[in-house]
Amino acid sequence: MADGRPCLDFCSNDFLGLGRDPDLSRRLAALCRDQSSGAGASRLVTGSSVSLLEAEKALARYFGYEACLLFSSGFLANLTLVSALFSSRDAIAADKRIHASLMAGIRHSRAAFHTFRHNDPDHLEKILTRHPVTAVCTESLFSMDADSPDFGRLKKLKDRHDFFCITDEAHAFGVLGDRGRGLGRGTADVAVGTLGKAFGFFGSFVLMPETVREYLIHFGQGFIYTTAPPPWHGDMVLALLERISAADDRRAHLQKTGDMARDLLRSAGFSVRGRHHILALETGDEAGCQALAETLRQRGILVFAARYPTVPLGRAMLRICLTSDHQPADLLRLRDALAAATESP
Repeated sequence: MADGRPCLDFCSNDFLGLGRDPDLSRRLAALCRDQSSGAGASRLVTGSSVSLLEAEKALARYFGYEACLLFSSGFLANLTLVSALFSSRDAIAADKRIHASLMAGIRHSRAAFHTFRHNDPDHLEKILTRHPVTAVCTESLFSMDADSPDFGRLKKLKDRHDFFCITDEAHAFGVLGDRGRGLGRGTADVAVGTLGKAFGFFGSFVLMPETVREYLIHFGQGFIYTTAPPPWHGDMVLALLERISAADDRRAHLQKTGDMARDLLRSAGFSVRGRHHILALETGDEAGCQALAETLRQRGILVFAARYPTVPLGRAMLRICLTSDHQPADLLRLRDALAAATESP
């Protein structure tokens, strides 16, 4: 709904439609009835419920990491992770387009900071050769550029230069890789996932070695000094993870949907980036981008107009988020609305 009117939604990150699943909604309602509404304390006091610990173990097993820690949000997870692990004694190299939460963590850490050009391993290698770098930060699927790093090249650089690799998998976990296990396994030492996208819920999780988990528990301020998630949160995460593990049909449909949307828009003359469930339709001009999004809104279609400072100045674009609920008729409607909105008067 937008302004009280039904709209076709291409903004939502509920990639597998689990946030609108009626069975899961009933499960959540039952959990809320049977348990208290809030934890009442931080995890280090009395807020660490059995279900939260079980959910952390299950997430670690499923995604192939030694340990896991749940956080209240993805921003808090990245901020806490980076600011706790690194200090002024360290140096961090990061992709120029990493999420603002990772950037905030780097600033709070006071580590020396080097940026490399977006998805440019050659530029990263030059930095690694010239500077002693402790860690490299990247994402597995950049939500504004709709692209991914070359993890094969990144792994070779990691083996050669021995850095700690942090990968934000927020837009990949649940959707990309074997049974939705993401793209960075085997390269990332630590991976950050969210429960607010493919899981259709709220919160986030960090996957890592057990030693890092223990360090964050005792030194991560964003974990220590905040109220724990509700006691039913872990139970719901377990239910959602079970659905994620069995969602191959939804993932296959979503990939086909992405392929069809990209082909339809390109055949209509639009410049589109992306190979998966997020597409970036280039517009260039900030004002024109916002006007186009508003025109689509008036036609009953919601898309996000990404403008400076979210993206570089002069590189505004429409971000099109696809879900497993989208059908071919929805994509045709999107194409036709875009074509009508951009045709010369």
